[in-house]
Amino acid sequence: MHEFSPFDLGGLVAVCWVFVKVLGPVAVSVAKRIEGRPQQTASDDPAVYQMQRDVEELQERVDFLERTLAAPPPPRELPQSRTPA
Repeated sequence: MHEFSPFDLGGLVAVCWVFVKVLGPVAVSVAKRIEGRPQQTASDDPAVYQMQRDVEELQERVDFLERTLAAPPPPRELPQSRTPA
């Protein structure tokens, strides 16, 4: 039978540590979902809302500029005729 060496024990500890680090957050997420607790997302941050408003404002400005540039130029005024005095 094979005896465990310190390297075998170290490898087993490393594999267990990886499983805990990788599967731990997944297990916590699944547990929260089963319990029905809402998950906190990045969109709950007030800074995200501010950035969304800024982007919407910039989109409105770009739309305005696109409409302005796509509009036909206004008709030029005809020169005033001069009458001899």
